[in-house]
Amino acid sequence: MPFIGKIYGIMTKHIKYFIVLSALLQNLLLAQIKVTSLPQNTNGIFDPLFFDKNEYRNVELLNSGWQVYRESDTEKKMTLSVPAIFEGEESLVFEKKIKFTEQQIQNAQLILGFLGLNYSAEISINGYNIYKHSGGSYPFEVPLPKDILKENSTITVKVGYKLNSENSIPSTQRFLFSSLSGGIFRDVYIKTVSPLYINSNSCTYSFDQSFTKANVNFKIGIDNSAFQKASQASQSKEIIIRVNIIPNGSATAQAKGDFVQTISSEDSEANIRLELINPQLWSPQTPNFYLCEISLIDNGQIIDKTVKQISFYQIEKDENNLLLNGTPFVLQGTTYLLDESSLRKMNSYDKIKDDLTLIKNTGFNSVRFSKSYPNPYAIKLCQELGMFALIELPLNSVPEDILEQNDFQLHAAQLLKSVVSNYSEYGNTIIIGAGSSFLPNSEITQNFLSRLGGSIKGKGFYSYASFFGVQTTAINDIDFYGVELYSPLIANVKEDFQKGIDALGKNSIFVSEVTYPNYKGNQSGYLTKFSSDAQAKYFGELIDLTRELKISGFFINSLFDYKGEYASLYGSYSENGYYKFGILDYARNLNSIGYKVIAAKLGNDAKVTIPIGTRKDDNPIIFIFLALFLFIVMAVLINTKKKFREDCTRALLRPYNFFADVRDHRIMSGVHTAILLLIQAGSASLLFTILLYYYRTNILLEKFVIAIGHHSLLKLVSYLAWNLQSSFVFLFIVFILKFVLIATVIKVASFFIKTRVEFTSILYTVVWSFLPLILLLPVELVLFKLLSTGAYETAILIFLALYILWILQRIFKGIYVVFDVRPLMVYLYSLAVIVLIVGGVLLKYQISSSTYYYIVNSIKQYNSMIF
Repeated sequence: MPFIGKIYGIMTKHIKYFIVLSALLQNLLLAQIKVTSLPQNTNGIFDPLFFDKNEYRNVELLNSGWQVYRESDTEKKMTLSVPAIFEGEESLVFEKKIKFTEQQIQNAQLILGFLGLNYSAEISINGYNIYKHSGGSYPFEVPLPKDILKENSTITVKVGYKLNSENSIPSTQRFLFSSLSGGIFRDVYIKTVSPLYINSNSCTYSFDQSFTKANVNFKIGIDNSAFQKASQASQSKEIIIRVNIIPNGSATAQAKGDFVQTISSEDSEANIRLELINPQLWSPQTPNFYLCEISLIDNGQIIDKTVKQISFYQIEKDENNLLLNGTPFVLQGTTYLLDESSLRKMNSYDKIKDDLTLIKNTGFNSVRFSKSYPNPYAIKLCQELGMFALIELPLNSVPEDILEQNDFQLHAAQLLKSVVSNYSEYGNTIIIGAGSSFLPNSEITQNFLSRLGGSIKGKGFYSYASFFGVQTTAINDIDFYGVELYSPLIANVKEDFQKGIDALGKNSIFVSEVTYPNYKGNQSGYLTKFSSDAQAKYFGELIDLTRELKISGFFINSLFDYKGEYASLYGSYSENGYYKFGILDYARNLNSIGYKVIAAKLGNDAKVTIPIGTRKDDNPIIFIFLALFLFIVMAVLINTKKKFREDCTRALLRPYNFFADVRDHRIMSGVHTAILLLIQAGSASLLFTILLYYYRTNILLEKFVIAIGHHSLLKLVSYLAWNLQSSFVFLFIVFILKFVLIATVIKVASFFIKTRVEFTSILYTVVWSFLPLILLLPVELVLFKLLSTGAYETAILIFLALYILWILQRIFKGIYVVFDVRPLMVYLYSLAVIVLIVGGVLLKYQISSSTYYYIVNSIKQYNSMIF
């Protein structure tokens, strides 16, 4: 008894110190926000077409001389350059002083542009709030009102990076997203244009049957910042809109025209039609593009001009095939997820150009910018290199309960319109996606996607949605239906895909992402699962299957490893945060077997031989050693200590009598109880270490943890699942503390009854109630092997659940025997407390993170997956 009491006192003391230290550390971390400047994107200055800079439009980058501070502490400022990022959810204020000339203020229109910030922002000029960016790192521009400008002005951008579970896009629960910190992580610029200027330029076109003529329809928005509403009639004027369509590299327009437009309001829109004879068609093999030059002419003088890239191509579907310019075409692509906020030595322009060039040289004709708002420079490069750019809302795994909310639908539809409008300024070889990981064949999801699809159709682009399984019902205004594959058996893929083909047609189905993790690297043979050789073989067979089924395409996930938003179970835990999905790792070794196989498949080159190797079973020997060690220690105690053997027998077979002895203070060995506690903690920690390691790549487990909305929890679970020794030690300590915690809770609850029992007696009762954990040691010797066969998984989980209920029943019995109270009351109150605790936790996280919605959605997704 004194021995146990002493242990309890020491542990209580250390727990108190730990709680105080944790609180102090948390406060210290919250008091600090780390701000980091990224490499300057100087190369962007030399591409005037990208910024729409010409002799009539001046563009200046505003990357230097910013000050950053907290809104709550305006005195402490630091000077830096943008792009710049910060860590933490607290809002930061970016402030820059800028000088304007009187000529700029009075005789020009100034436009503030952002290529990307994360996540939301409030933009002010000289203390006046002029624009609120509701969220999303897509590019946008803001005209500056003349009446608040000064020669010495101050631009203030309050940036917030706080996501939630119901309104933000993306949400807090993000599955396999690339990492992206808060801040202004792309270029900021100021554009000077005429007071009468072109603020938007979109076009649609159609061909004749022989592709010898294209009818191009322009919709041109014109703003007149000098317009005075009080004298509207006297300000009406006629201007000329000149349109030139110039082939890239040529100085002569292939099509041109002048059109008279009356300007009689602050905002005007011109609809212009032009014929283009013998257009040079764009394709991945011949990435031709034109410069579309639109000028405003007033009194014979050009006052504004905008130039953008435009390509002419036609995607359509016949009965069986996807056609590009009348020729059968297949999307052969890779996902591309770039964490621009992690760049330290190379600026984003150079990095994107290098990556996309390598993707093109590998043989891909498409890039899917999944789960992100891509850098607009990537869209321009895709058009020039000859690759379709698939851009999508970073909507992923959103539950039906949220999708059916009208406010969320309105927000998503408005955001998608902004994304389409802004990205189409940088290139038009794009296909627009509504998001990913949707539930297939869900009426709520279909209604939501139909609403978003209507926003895309009006812009003249094809649309797609990516599903967690095979969609078999057509959705209005959705053209392509993607299926996400997470390393299922190829035979099962063929069977399930045939259902989608029969329902929607092979030209509407594509593999939106196929993931096969490369956890083990080069193992000299594909028989080792999740090795680079197995990955190469799997991707090769998947490409062959898509060609056999003649569906519209596939996307490998991914050509490159990428840094994740948080530690992932399925992506593998790593100190640098990289998910091990890529064919190429950080070193970009083009001689790797995976890269050779993919390049050969895409180029229809000679077959690359993949070595068979030898199968390596994934059965860590540490499980066997630990189980044997604990079993031997227990066996030695039982065979050498008669009293211990008798206590174990009575506690297991006659628990009522044993707990009665504890109540009556019969002689009990504190040393034996302490040793038993340690062995039981070892058995429990080994059991959960085995389960964590076995389910370390289980998507459902990861989604359950994500549903809680705390990425730190997922980081801990991922670390424990992928690090066996650390997991065992950590869980060993946790289970020791759990025994003490349960005893403490029982002691506190006993204050509501008259019977008084010493804490040591309660702790004895708890420890000996868990005696069945010892019986699991022989099972733990072979548990991982049994689970790995896949044949007994369900039976084992049911057995373990019943086993835990048995232990719980033993605890209840110990309580009512030791405290000498009615069993029914113990069972009722104990179960009520458990229900209240579990229900309270779920309610708390449902309110803060919609956890219940995400858990239900995860189960539905898992049931829809192809295995």
